[in-house]
This record gives sequence, structure tokens and C-alpha cells, in this order.
Amino acid sequence: MGPIGFLGADWWGSDARATAQELRRAGAVLVERHYEDFLPTRWRSTPLRVIRRLLRPFIEREYNRAVLELLQIEGLEFLLAFKGMLLAPETLLEFRRRGIPIYCLYPDVSFLDHGANIHNCVPLYDCLFTTKSYHLDDPAITKRVQKLILVPHGFDPEVHRKLPLTPALQRIYGCDASFVGAWSTKKERLLQTLISDNPKLKLDIWGPAWGHTNTAVRNCWKGRGAWGDEAAAIYRCSKINLGLLSEAGTGTLSGDLTTARTWQIPASGGFLLHEDSAELRAHFVANAEVGVFTDAANLADSVRWWLDHESERQAAADRAWQRSYRDQYTYARAVKIILQYHQQRTQTP
Repeated sequence: MGPIGFLGADWWGSDARATAQELRRAGAVLVERHYEDFLPTRWRSTPLRVIRRLLRPFIEREYNRAVLELLQIEGLEFLLAFKGMLLAPETLLEFRRRGIPIYCLYPDVSFLDHGANIHNCVPLYDCLFTTKSYHLDDPAITKRVQKLILVPHGFDPEVHRKLPLTPALQRIYGCDASFVGAWSTKKERLLQTLISDNPKLKLDIWGPAWGHTNTAVRNCWKGRGAWGDEAAAIYRCSKINLGLLSEAGTGTLSGDLTTARTWQIPASGGFLLHEDSAELRAHFVANAEVGVFTDAANLADSVRWWLDHESERQAAADRAWQRSYRDQYTYARAVKIILQYHQQRTQTP
């Protein structure tokens, strides 16, 4: 196999980096272009965000020039974009003209909520690998792709691992329940009910965009997000990790059924209380390996039950951790599907 062009992120804990590492473990040689080397994604102050908005057209052009440099590589096997941030359709068209297969691994709910480029590039990929099973039944998506294949999310064994439960970590990150993830209307509603029904609960919320929520929820927010080792520490030290799922995004018929946290929390040795779905139950045993809840009222009841049953909670977390490694719930599963598809597609009849 020749070199693979890989487009994504490389920060510690990112799903793109986890995918790249699994490609390397499978024997691939990667030539990477990381969008965060060009676009400062974590600027938060108003002046810097204004500057970023003004500079974005220039940044996108520079990034796409860097991607086009990959065409100079003799024997490039294929181009794989993880999500495809900043990619311009014209760049993909040049790869198509050269006869180089181009694939996308897409991890998010909507193709419309992250900029026009992602949506405009969808029809140009030879195959789009999605982590969302409901995309396969959504005509608004299926009619715009050449080929659509489901792959699972996963965890990164270098990042999501059992950290030692030291007194210092427990003091900093210990809590009754935590949620790590971005704000949404649905998640705020669930957490507001949880707080109202369990007023003594020590709840920690980590993630972006929670600053405008109601007072009770905002008081539980740590004021920032958590990624990488810090996320793994939170998963390990929280008595209960909440698996709240995103609602439907722009142009999609369904919200999430599982998410990256579905795999990453158990792999970190944390107990997961997850929104119930058939997709979750296909991978974990409900109420034996992970807890499940169905609605806001049931979430509050479930949190109380699991807090009151420490031995059952720890046993479930241990079983889920064992399954995560026994069944290899890493991004190796997605990589295997991608490489097998490419091999079949390029085989000489």
C-alpha cells in the first residue's frame, strides 16, 4: 500500500488523531495536513473571533494549497478526510481528475451545521463513511452521496485508559455526576430536571457554550471544556458519567443514538449512564455494563439508584471496561472497514 493522505486534527484526545493512530497500527504511512495548523479554533475573545472570521477566506486558501501538495506524492493510495474542515470542492475535484480515490470519515450529526464547505464536498467523495446509523435512512443525505457506509465511533487506547484514582485527582474531579460535551437545548432540559429533582447532587458540567443556560445549570458548569487526559480523569473520578445525546441537527431526521463518549467513558474505567437506544444495547448490556434512562424524569431516578448502589455501579463499570478492550471498541474497527472497502474497490477484476 502506498502513502495515504490524511486530513483532520492532531490534538491529544481528538477522534481524528485516534483514527490516524489506528491507520498506523494497520501498517499505513500517513502524510497529514491538520486544519488546526491553519485555523486557530480555540480563540474565544470577541476581537480574536472577529480577526479569525476576517482571515478565514485566506486561511482556507492556504490550507487547500497545502492539501494539493499531496498530489506531488508518487503512488498516493487515497485521500481520507476526517470530517473535512476547510476543504474546498475545487481541491477534491483536482484529486478526482488525477484518479486518486477520496474518502471522508464523518463523525457528526449534521452536514450543514459546520460550514458550507462540508455540505458542498459530500457528493465528491467516492465513499463517505459515517458514524451515524440514521444517515443511512435519510434521503436528504443518501441522494447526495456516491457511496455511504456505516463505521463505529471508538476510543483512543493512548488517551482513554484507567488513570490511578489518586487523592489529588479525586479532589479535583470527583463528583456525583458529570457531563462532558457541548451545550444543546435538549441537554440543558435534561440537566435542569436532574438538578431540580436532586438538589443535593454534586453535578459538574464541562464543555463549550453552557454560559447562557439557566442559573441552576450554569452554576454546575466548570467554565470551560475538557479534552484528552483531563476528560479521561473526569470519566474515572465521576461516580456517574452522563451519556446525553444530541438532538437532530440541520437537515437530519434523527439525533444521536450513540456518540464518541459511548465508547470513551467505559474505556476510561468510568460508569456510564446513557440515554437508552437499540444501538447502545447492541454493544453493551443495559443495567449490567452501563446504566440506561429514557427521559428526564427517569434520568433523575436512575441517578439516585446508581448512587445508592455503589457495588453494582463499580461492577458494571468494570464489566464495560473489560468489554471495551475484549471487543476492541477502538477506531480500529472503522479503519478496518475503510481499508477493506478501498482494497475491494481497487482490486483488478
